[in-house]
Amino acid sequence: MKSRPSLLAVAVATAFVQPAFGADDGDRVLSPVKAQAAREVEVQSRTELGRLTEYTPLAGSVVEREELETVRFVDSFHELLPRVPGVSMSRNMRFTDGGKNYTENRIDGMRARNTGTYGFVDQVNSGDIERIEFIRGPGSVLSGSNAIGGTINVITRDPPAKREFQVSGEAFEDGGYRTGLSGGDRLSDSLGYFFNINQLDHDGWRDHTDQKKTSLSTKWVWRPDSSSKLALRYEYIDDDYQSAGSLDEAQFHDNWRQAEPGSYLRTAVKYSTPSLHYRKMFGDVGELNLYGQQRHTDQTARSSGFTGGGSTLGDTESYETNIQLMYKHNFSLAKTSLTGGFDYLDTASDSKKFNDLSPKSFHFSRGALTAHSKSYEKNKSPFLQVEFSPLDPLRLTVGVRRDDISYRVDDKFNNNKDGSTSYQKTVRKFGAVYEISPRALIWANVAEGFMGPGVSTLLGSGTPTPATPAAAWASRYIPANMDLKPEESMTHEIGVRGSFDFGLKYDTGYYETDFENLIVSQACIQNVDFCRTRNVNAAKASAHGFETALSYDINQYLEIGLSHTYARYRYADYQTATADYSGKKRYYTPRNHYNLRVVVKPAAGWRVELEGDYIDSYYTNQANTDRYSRPDLYNLRASYSAKSWSAWLHVLNLTDTKFGERVGSSDAGVRNSFDAGYSPRLVRVGVSYQF
Repeated sequence: MKSRPSLLAVAVATAFVQPAFGADDGDRVLSPVKAQAAREVEVQSRTELGRLTEYTPLAGSVVEREELETVRFVDSFHELLPRVPGVSMSRNMRFTDGGKNYTENRIDGMRARNTGTYGFVDQVNSGDIERIEFIRGPGSVLSGSNAIGGTINVITRDPPAKREFQVSGEAFEDGGYRTGLSGGDRLSDSLGYFFNINQLDHDGWRDHTDQKKTSLSTKWVWRPDSSSKLALRYEYIDDDYQSAGSLDEAQFHDNWRQAEPGSYLRTAVKYSTPSLHYRKMFGDVGELNLYGQQRHTDQTARSSGFTGGGSTLGDTESYETNIQLMYKHNFSLAKTSLTGGFDYLDTASDSKKFNDLSPKSFHFSRGALTAHSKSYEKNKSPFLQVEFSPLDPLRLTVGVRRDDISYRVDDKFNNNKDGSTSYQKTVRKFGAVYEISPRALIWANVAEGFMGPGVSTLLGSGTPTPATPAAAWASRYIPANMDLKPEESMTHEIGVRGSFDFGLKYDTGYYETDFENLIVSQACIQNVDFCRTRNVNAAKASAHGFETALSYDINQYLEIGLSHTYARYRYADYQTATADYSGKKRYYTPRNHYNLRVVVKPAAGWRVELEGDYIDSYYTNQANTDRYSRPDLYNLRASYSAKSWSAWLHVLNLTDTKFGERVGSSDAGVRNSFDAGYSPRLVRVGVSYQF
């Protein structure tokens, strides 16, 4: 196993220094948690519920617009998220588990999805992002109780202070382009607008990776009076993309550009998202926030058939409606702030599956209907949080959230999926921030979490039980289990953050999370059981780790940024019918992940960044019989900005290294999955003009 003792020493050493707040942030490689208010601001106004500030007892990182304009990502997971501590290798913040909903997705503080993923960043108009807040861990009481891994909150752009318009264009070496137009203005002292529209047409380096994506959004902000603000926003995304699938080891070594043989995976999805946010201030003591958002998803997809073998063709239409009401009131006694509210998410989904008449092409040719169901999910969550300062340097936070979650499925085809269930739990969260000195603070929190199983997990395949064990094995049949319990967790975190007066800033923390009633896929016994796998509460697990973000402005010409994740995840009790994984480490979980950026500014307007990304080797299966060591990767980004125009050159995978994005294997150690996402050296160039 490789190591980076010098980098680790830097990360550990920062836990014992005393930083200085209040320094000018200036240009930064990656923002640690950034204060939204100056230090002089009254302590009751330094934090906003659900937002990251240096005074919030939460782990997290903020990626600002300057960072987004440096990266200019097409694929956020491979280009942006490696710079953020705590992002796992599969779906979630912190915890690698592609089948679990441990991550919550929000736009401007509003819940956008009932199922979360770090890939959500690509489902928002990238040209309309002001910053992205990555909250690691359970967060405040505003976060859902299932957000055990974290919350991704995309904050969109507001109208500019004065008229501005910009046009941009990019060209890709692997074929394709991206163009964009954005602008905004203040029509009066009380009314302003911003809009962005961009078009991506990307061929992709690998076979079967074409993508065509149109994104547009606009926000209008009206201030009826000096104490209130109404923001109305609309976003539309039309994304049509292919997937190359995965290769086995022989296929990867023979031709790593090829798509999975025989696969023609494609998704055509449209997102339409209107939203509003009304904010009203009542002097210096009260603040009312009302949020409303509805996300309409219309999708047709030919995707891998994990439960039925082969691939499936289906249509899905869903509406996810979020309404939030929050009121915050400040009291003079102990500088107390009391916040109460209600968070409601209603999801209605209509799903159909068809016989695929053209499985060997990218055309969607629907045959006979094979399944049709409607599902409904309701989340009703009142919450209450109190913050107070018994001593001037100490700020305590206590919160409770009651989640009432109900699921219902109405099978319109053959009644094999009909069912309903509900789960309720009150979770408690406690946080503390202590200013050690004017140059340092320490924070800590303790938070419960729970995640109810979704309808698809409860009902398994949702088809009749096959006639024989052999037929059940061949069809990958998963039986229903309506007796599944919710997963429960307990998280403890502690950290320090701040900056030196000579330009070094840091944010580092340690966490421990214990899981009970883990839902796992348990293997059935071939030719004996009437199933291929079954979903059961059959495991306990514990996880711990360090997460660190550093930025050092050495002088006006040189900056250094470092993100480090140390993660351990181990099953305490996990047995299946054929294997005992107790004591085994979670696969796809490297011990260390370092992302180092060195920025040189040789002259006014110039910026050159060299990024290096390193991960330890990781287990490729749950039996821990095989490890994969990914080569180190390097990216070069150079840009020049003048008064009204800018240009940039990006070279991804600078050393042209052949690597597997994510490698999986059987328990016997046979590598059978090199997942999509890798590419050789690729060049992108672009230019923008502001007028």
